[in-house]
Amino acid sequence: GVEVQTDYVPLLNSLAVYGWQLTCVLPTPILKTNREGNLSTKQIVFLQRPSLPQKAKKKESKVNNL
Repeated sequence: GVEVQTDYVPLLNSLAVYGWQLTCVLPTPILKTNREGNLSTKQIVFLQRPSLPQKAKKKESKVNNL
């Protein structure tokens, strides 16, 4: 009879603009109860984004060729 509610949509929408994607959510053993008796947990959220070509690598190759 326990209902779990999570809402990552605002976080994911705000970070998606910059290319971040949710890869994993790990629950932790940290539990808290508020005044109404609702139980909450902390979770660790892992995000990643694809690597982009770096301009620094192009500059390094130009320096090495001189």
